[in-house]
Amino acid sequence: MNYFFDQHFHVMNIEHPNLLSFFSSLDTGLPDLITSGALSPSYILTAKNRKGPVLLNRLTNTLTTFEQSIGETLVLMENDLMGAYPSHEEGALRPELPYIRDGKMHMRDQVYDRLAMCPLLMDFSSNQLRKESLYYPIPKEQKILDYVRDTLEGFDYYAKEHPQGLFEFFPFLGINPPVHSLDFIQELLETYVLKDRKQKQERQRFYGVKFYPPLGYDPWPSEGQERKKVQLIYDFCATYDVPIMTHCDDQGFRGVPAKEAWKYTAPSSYKPVLARYPMLRIDFAHYGWQYNQLQKNPLTLISSMAYKVPDSPWFHELVELMHLYPNIYADVSFSGTNPEFYVLLKNYIQSLEEEKRQTILERTMFGTDFSVNLMKVESYTSYYRIFEESPFSDEDIHRFVHTNPLQYMRFGQA
Repeated sequence: MNYFFDQHFHVMNIEHPNLLSFFSSLDTGLPDLITSGALSPSYILTAKNRKGPVLLNRLTNTLTTFEQSIGETLVLMENDLMGAYPSHEEGALRPELPYIRDGKMHMRDQVYDRLAMCPLLMDFSSNQLRKESLYYPIPKEQKILDYVRDTLEGFDYYAKEHPQGLFEFFPFLGINPPVHSLDFIQELLETYVLKDRKQKQERQRFYGVKFYPPLGYDPWPSEGQERKKVQLIYDFCATYDVPIMTHCDDQGFRGVPAKEAWKYTAPSSYKPVLARYPMLRIDFAHYGWQYNQLQKNPLTLISSMAYKVPDSPWFHELVELMHLYPNIYADVSFSGTNPEFYVLLKNYIQSLEEEKRQTILERTMFGTDFSVNLMKVESYTSYYRIFEESPFSDEDIHRFVHTNPLQYMRFGQA
């Protein structure tokens, strides 16, 4: 099957995130929010977004996807690629023809039979939390179970509404070890994650595991019960060659204060993990991008775009891991809302010697981060168009959407 992969996106409704956990993480209030980079002009509040009603429209557009069922959002995404919705934003990038037409997916010079859609479930479960400043305790919730149920129901709804649709689903199960017992984590893995694709069990419909460190997940805790939890997951993934996806930029939803979230999210936090499990296949999402201005290299400000390369320390930590381990990947989700991201990435790859250049070209994957990306682009289609107009060759684009994800997902040779 000639697949086109969206290796990274989210579908959820307003019941799935844990907003109580997020607000409890802002221990120092507004100063913590500012220091974290959430209000950075390079993250959400871009020059374009601050003009007129654009930011409000973007926020409303994003929330629209949270006000409907997962199945309805999946139908909406495919309808968008089929050209069902006109643009209402001046300057929004649009393709000349819909990406899905004549029963196929089109991207540049390639035609694809199906779209391999990899929705990532985030584990918003929480422990009972008592903060001295709060009158009522925050309740303990196993949100991941409801999220799994709603997602699987969403797949069924999509199949009913679009029986001839091109979407095929390969979801990743979110697990946040600190908020669960060892036995519960074992149950999650055994119940929902595929071990043998030739002998699928009824509820084993998840092809990978999703980690989200800003929720409080430490990739390699100190010795003790927390270490046992993560080792249980790594042992499972190593034994059955299950792919892992981990969040890797300095923004997004948080369940712990910013500095703690950064400590866990940095690619270097996985060095002891990979020293123990060198064959793990891990996709570091968002290419390790950092929006916090304190992390930027001021020398890049005086360079022309033609010569600039990424200045995020995490980006370079991630690339180092790619060169050290055979199954380390990165995806362009959300980072690709900014066309300049692709220019910087292309410049960097071109600056490398041939062997290192090929390593990165063979480990880069396309992803959108829908529907979070709607804060910076008008639509799912717009994100595809920015990617299509990137400076990468047709061959590279095909690698990112097809060849590399097939390898990462263990679907055989392209």
